[in-house]
Amino acid sequence: MIPFAVWHEGIEEGQARWVLAVDGEHVLLADSEQQFYWKALSDCKFARLAGPDQPRLVMPVTPVGAGGPGLALPNRAERRRIEHNGF
Repeated sequence: MIPFAVWHEGIEEGQARWVLAVDGEHVLLADSEQQFYWKALSDCKFARLAGPDQPRLVMPVTPVGAGGPGLALPNRAERRRIEHNGF
């Protein structure tokens, strides 16, 4: 599926929500409070398309080993900052 965004009543003019999933005649969206909700596609207007020619953010991820994620301990400078500031 090519990512696309829609606008519907209740969203500020000029704003849109990216469609996370399509199920028949409904689309799954997320609001500004990070809550998921379904909306009828017939209640939405097309707003934007992220075509294959547009760049996408790519973040390198290191695979987790067989033992699971390791524990990251703060270095000496970070421990001093934590002790001094209390967090």
